[in-house]
Amino acid sequence: MKINIMKHIKNKIQTKKLFSKEIIDFQIKSKRLGLTKYVNLDNAATTPPFLSVEKAVKDFFVSYGSVHRGAGVKSKISTSLYEESRQVIKDFVGAPKDSYVLFTGNTTGGINTLAYFFSFLTGKVAVSSIEHSSSWLPWLKTEGMKEIGSKRVELNKLKNLNQKIQSKGNKQVLFYEIDENFEFDLTEIESLLKNNKIKALVLTACSNVTGYCPDIKTVGELVHKYGAYFIVDACQYIQHHKIDMKEMNIDFLVASGHKFYAPYGGGFLVGQKDFFDKFLPYQIGGGNLPYISEQGEMLLQNKEQAHDSGTPNAVGAVAVMQAIKTLKQIGYKQINNHEQVITKKVFDYLKNNPKIKLLVSEKHLNTVIPFVVLFQDSREVAERLNYEFGIGVRAGSFCTYRLLRRLLNIKNDKQIIEEVKKGNTKAVPAIIRASFGLCNEEKDADRFIQAIKKITE
Repeated sequence: MKINIMKHIKNKIQTKKLFSKEIIDFQIKSKRLGLTKYVNLDNAATTPPFLSVEKAVKDFFVSYGSVHRGAGVKSKISTSLYEESRQVIKDFVGAPKDSYVLFTGNTTGGINTLAYFFSFLTGKVAVSSIEHSSSWLPWLKTEGMKEIGSKRVELNKLKNLNQKIQSKGNKQVLFYEIDENFEFDLTEIESLLKNNKIKALVLTACSNVTGYCPDIKTVGELVHKYGAYFIVDACQYIQHHKIDMKEMNIDFLVASGHKFYAPYGGGFLVGQKDFFDKFLPYQIGGGNLPYISEQGEMLLQNKEQAHDSGTPNAVGAVAVMQAIKTLKQIGYKQINNHEQVITKKVFDYLKNNPKIKLLVSEKHLNTVIPFVVLFQDSREVAERLNYEFGIGVRAGSFCTYRLLRRLLNIKNDKQIIEEVKKGNTKAVPAIIRASFGLCNEEKDADRFIQAIKKITE
């Protein structure tokens, strides 16, 4: 279904035309405001579906059938839309013509898929110190497992084996750091590439904590200069900024639908056909093999379908496709204007509140604002924002423990480790993150500002 968003959007985005009334006017009971509209400021974690996405999915269910399997009309319609979504994604991210789009559940699934493939290749992996755990731990695990080799143990000895996997993996996965301005030092990245055999370098296109967007194109040039592959995590980026794989020198791109208004379990990995065709699929079973011989030989096919094991999430693919179409209809200029007005209003208030410590500079300000309220527990502040004022934010480490230790100037985490081993997860460092999206309006910023005023009085 094609929804003409542009007739609703003139010079200003009308949020109520982008999302269903039920989502925008969701009511909750709050201690201070009584029954009130819920304000979602946790968009960096997950976004609500566009109204156009809800309608497209509902229409798709009417004709939903088995993808790549049936001879009936519904199967043909579903297969056609599923394959169309691949091309829509390729065009959206500026992928090279011979690229594959592999569907995953989310960005984590995409990185795990790549980590599996790359574990068969010689060399080490480089990740940044601000990467989400999902862009780091899969490499540590797969590289460690490959270093362990064919070792097998009894069940009661798995703990020791798991520790060895982590130890071996840590030696194969190298970090490149941020400087005193919380930016990447290109000289350090080049030195890392020059002095080590790096097979893949992983980079977040936008920090999920500070919103910092590095110079993707220049990093990609360095990566290719030293013969490595360039992998970009774009899950915090493509809903706010245009991306072009060819122009930015990106070899592999991962993203999640739930980050850009399509929360139906769809994510994707885009990469080179020639690369993927050389491997056995990451997951294997029914649907992605044309034939298995009597001797058990798996006959592979060199096409994207080879990596679609089982019944694929066609609903997620259709949702992602419609969300992309809607984002393109709105346009990044209008998206940026809308989000920046709201984010900047909150930032300007927080930077002038003496009881707030901001953890992002105005230079790096994007759509996320990390901060702490001095002398107050961040998790408790987040809870108060929810039950007193009907505002949803997030408090925690955001799966970026290295960055959090840096932001909070934690030099030694020995005590944290001891407490966590005892089961005390409150010892884990935490800050507050307010994140903004197309579902927000200026009055949401006003509500948040008034709530912080009350909390910091």
